Amino acid sequence: MLVAKREVSERIDILNKKPMIRKNQSTGEMLAGFLDPISGAFEVAMEISDEQDIDDFIEKYDLSVVMISKM
Repeated sequence: MLVAKREVSERIDILNKKPMIRKNQSTGEMLAGFLDPISGAFEVAMEISDEQDIDDFIEKYDLSVVMISKM
């Protein structure tokens, strides 16, 4: 099965957005990004393939593990 690559935003306005890690239950694909609580739109920041990617996401956006939700 072929899966299209997700478009990753280079510029994300993270103010007033909730950091999240979203996992597709059928494919297992994990994406890190930000959820806009008003519109419900999820903006992809990066694809996650291992724990190092999660650490990179936390470091890049100056987050703490407690701030991140799973979707």
